[in-house]
Amino acid sequence: MYHNISVIQAEVPAEAMLFVRITYILTAMLKAPIIAVCLFTLAFSSCIQYALSSTKALEFTVYADGTTHVFYQTDVDPQSPDAVIGLYSNTTENLVIRDQNGTLLSGKVNGNSVDVETLGASSIKVDYDTPDLVSKSGKTWTFQVTSPIDYSVLLPANTVIVGMSATPSNLQVVGDQSLISLPSGPADINYIFGVLGTSQTATLAVQKAQDFINTVNSENIKTPLASEKLDEANTAFNQGRYSDAEALANDAKNLAVQEQQTALSTPKPSDDSIMTPVLIAAGAAAAGTTVFIILRRSKSTRETPVPQIPQNNYVSPDKETIFRLKPELRQEDKDIVAFISEKGGRVFESEIRKKFLLPRTTMWRAIKRLEREGVVEIEKVDQQNLIKLQKVEEDKQ
Repeated sequence: MYHNISVIQAEVPAEAMLFVRITYILTAMLKAPIIAVCLFTLAFSSCIQYALSSTKALEFTVYADGTTHVFYQTDVDPQSPDAVIGLYSNTTENLVIRDQNGTLLSGKVNGNSVDVETLGASSIKVDYDTPDLVSKSGKTWTFQVTSPIDYSVLLPANTVIVGMSATPSNLQVVGDQSLISLPSGPADINYIFGVLGTSQTATLAVQKAQDFINTVNSENIKTPLASEKLDEANTAFNQGRYSDAEALANDAKNLAVQEQQTALSTPKPSDDSIMTPVLIAAGAAAAGTTVFIILRRSKSTRETPVPQIPQNNYVSPDKETIFRLKPELRQEDKDIVAFISEKGGRVFESEIRKKFLLPRTTMWRAIKRLEREGVVEIEKVDQQNLIKLQKVEEDKQ
């Protein structure tokens, strides 16, 4: 028996209801949660993957003058045109921002953060210097910071840690510097310089003194004492006496401060105040000249006459022979010997003073020096010193 099957096309109105088998509905309901779970897992895994790739690095390098160099590295979203990076100070100097390829990026500092134009970078590195993280009280220096991630601190050379508020995860010495690894959170590190007078500390002291003296000089204030002391510091540094160089540099800076304060506290004289001292000084000079002339004349009238040199068989040695046998004589000593030789080898001390116009003590030291060398002999004649050249023998050298 055969059945004839005919297909009847039925027209369904737009507002009519479409009936679907319940089997298909149940299948779709079972598959939907599975698809949703897969999509969520895929999205979550991508977030985890990006979070794991966003490793950060934070390093602080503390210098001997209290300045701190900060290095910060972090991953950023390459799809975002800019990124905001937090800074660890309000004062930022020598700011440099680079991407993972070393290309320089531009950034704008806003307080304690910087807005960086990433230009599609996936990782950026931030370097800058700041004086805000280190303070000093007496001989103790304190490094203080609060970090959201683990970080490291490299202290200056030849320092001794005297206190630390946080427990370090690692502590090692690299050369003469302490390298400390610390967990996230606040930390204070107190340290002192255990070895004074190093090349590094001396260099910083000399540089600071020089900068301060230059600043004072730029104000048209002269600092002769400070400049002279700074020259002594540079000489000591060149000779390897770093401790002396550091002390002298600090003295130079203190002298510059004193000279600056003295110049600022001294009122500038007016024209009248200038003329008055000039007139007074001129009058005093004229009076002093008059008194000097009177005293000079009275002294010349009362001057003791030079006694006569005793006549005997004295023969003056040759001055050239003396110079040849005593080549170590000073030039002023040679001049005195030449003058005595011109006077016949014997002359009174007063005559030498008149010839060279030297103070009595200076002249007497020169004569005693020649006596020790065996060049002259001192003889008393009528309470005056008679200076005689002596013959210098070859074996007396």
